[in-house]
Amino acid sequence: MERRRAVVGVALVAMVIVAGCSANRASSGGGNSAGSEAQVAPAADQAMTEQDRSAQAAPADPAGKAGSTNTASQVRLVDLSNRIVRTANVDLEVGKGRLNATVNQATDVVRRAKGIYVGSSTSVPSGEPASGQVTFRVPVDAFEPVLRELKALGAYRGERSSTEDVTNQYVDLNAQLVAWRAQERVYLRLLGRARSVADVIAVQNQLQQVQSNIERLQGQVDHLEDQSSFSTIVLQLREPGAAAGRPAGRLARAWATAVNGLGVMAAAVLVGVIWLTPVVVLAVAVLFGLRALRRPRPA
Repeated sequence: MERRRAVVGVALVAMVIVAGCSANRASSGGGNSAGSEAQVAPAADQAMTEQDRSAQAAPADPAGKAGSTNTASQVRLVDLSNRIVRTANVDLEVGKGRLNATVNQATDVVRRAKGIYVGSSTSVPSGEPASGQVTFRVPVDAFEPVLRELKALGAYRGERSSTEDVTNQYVDLNAQLVAWRAQERVYLRLLGRARSVADVIAVQNQLQQVQSNIERLQGQVDHLEDQSSFSTIVLQLREPGAAAGRPAGRLARAWATAVNGLGVMAAAVLVGVIWLTPVVVLAVAVLFGLRALRRPRPA
């Protein structure tokens, strides 16, 4: 009986020890799994892209979202602003002998406004009043102030101005440019996937046409941007007594056209006479030779 009791006691102690070991293993295994989960969580956070983070942060920061939307709308307004081409032609009468000095003053005014001196042409006949023309390009924002300063350089004698809205043309060209650039990207991808020489040549031919259209449209867009970003001011300067550089009337233009046409006709007739003179001389010589051959010889 004592031996049986001892065996039973040893068996119970062994069972208690085995249960404790299994509990320790379970607890250690659970700790390892928790640690692995703790290590996986930062890795998942690091793997999150910036776009996802911004998307998650957007609802929590409505003010920031509104600010970004306002900024985007402002950028669109700048890109789609009205494109206006403005041109002004001003007639000024300056003092005697003041033509060159007035041109220098006008150039200084334009340069202070970050404008551009395009060119000038002057006429100084001997013993007669001088006259000239100066062309400037000024930023759109400085057009009115510069125009007022230029008018104060002499006696104001008139002005001819024009305004052209090219916004629709500018927007249409930009839309076409975006479409052609998208097509260019498609052809570039096809060129990278081409496997034969024939495919490469075919894609390159199409790509060259697309790039040619892009360059043409980009040139037109750049021209409209330049014309709408800088306005043109032309100064017609003349000293007292000089003929005003105003456009002639219809009768004067018709008379000038008729005179020019008459001159062209006279020049054409003169050219024809010069060309026909050698032919006529040669024909007369041949005629006299034939007559000489036909004369009867004396017996």
